[in-house]
Amino acid sequence: MQNDTRLSLKLPEEHIFEDLKLRRCDDAAIDLDMDLVKKICLLNGLDFDKVLTNPGPVVSTILTVWYKSHLAEGGSPDPVMEQLKQSH
Repeated sequence: MQNDTRLSLKLPEEHIFEDLKLRRCDDAAIDLDMDLVKKICLLNGLDFDKVLTNPGPVVSTILTVWYKSHLAEGGSPDPVMEQLKQSH
């Protein structure tokens, strides 16, 4: 995961990090609520169809920025995110 604190992203205020429903599919893949990712893309002027062709960079940015915010606001550590942080 990127460790760039300059990353900024508009996040939907009516949602919390857990709403992404992040989970592991297998050792190399994760699954999350793509409807919420689409909402975040729209909030930030990103073309969701283009994001779908190569979701990795945008999804990584969303997860990184939102998770940092989540923890800073006193949120509980997420087991999948903690595993992802350890593997990068």
